[in-house]
Amino acid sequence: MFHSLDQIVDRIRTGERFLVIGHVGPDGDDVSCVASLVMILRKAGKVVEGCIADRIPDFFHRIAGEELIQGVDDLRTFGFDTAITVDSSGLDRIGEAVDLLEGGIPDITIDHHATNTGFGKLNFCDPSYAAAAMIVQEIGEHLVELDSTLAEMLLLGIATDTGFFRFTSVDERVFDCAATLVRSGANIGRIAEAVLEHRTLSELSLRKDMLETLALSDDGRLATAYVTADMIERNGCSDEDTYGLVGELRAIGGVEVAIVFAESPRGTVDVSLRSKNRVDVSKIAVRFGGGGHVPAAGFSRSGVDIDKLKSEVIAHATQAISDTLPKRPELATR
Repeated sequence: MFHSLDQIVDRIRTGERFLVIGHVGPDGDDVSCVASLVMILRKAGKVVEGCIADRIPDFFHRIAGEELIQGVDDLRTFGFDTAITVDSSGLDRIGEAVDLLEGGIPDITIDHHATNTGFGKLNFCDPSYAAAAMIVQEIGEHLVELDSTLAEMLLLGIATDTGFFRFTSVDERVFDCAATLVRSGANIGRIAEAVLEHRTLSELSLRKDMLETLALSDDGRLATAYVTADMIERNGCSDEDTYGLVGELRAIGGVEVAIVFAESPRGTVDVSLRSKNRVDVSKIAVRFGGGGHVPAAGFSRSGVDIDKLKSEVIAHATQAISDTLPKRPELATR
């Protein structure tokens, strides 16, 4: 069952001690939502801690302090009366943080994924929001005054989940929200530098290795590549350095769906799927226990053979392209 944003705000007003939880494999929107909601609730006089059961991307630390988000072990003794999950389509997306929830059910869920399962006591999910941070911004405007630090943290989520305003999810509302945040002191240039302009030579070498595995199929409409744990270790990189690799494949002309398989040294395979908004890759991700949006989705699998997983995912992606898009005229006449 899903609820109105007013119901969510009213429930937040009744709470005193909060735990805000994001999803594993955190991206910019995820860390933005957790950190921003922590900042909002603290400004509103609440006791609150943020949690993500995974490594936080380095770009976050270039924008805000580490005290806004902690790990699961840091919060096992933290007492709260209200647990909120953000930017998470299902309970499985919060990883080991589920251990912190009484009965395994959050009091409130706030999300914008069409694949959301409504797994909390109160649930707000609206896929028309291009970023979950826009929902958090709207909640915040009911509770506190924006300041420059909070505004910049919110803008991080909007900027990253819209591909810095490039994706087809960008609408008038996105620019209205961004304009409000910039007027409040957010600096989009600082966000862009933190997220986009920090590549190391090791990361570039990893990208080179990944591109050497690039394969085009379905008449160039499907691009796939992989990164092995050995590649990551050989280049002196970490799991985080695979962030954004799939965008390199989606940018290829003629490609409709791009997929990167990244093997973690920890024994998991993280699969990132992207499309140019015509093929719904979230449906592919859901088949493998993940989720996401039409143009961007993903999932993780542990203890699997990467070659077998690739074959299965590629088969589903090829079928999705075939079901959604007609053959290009120049190909149909060959």
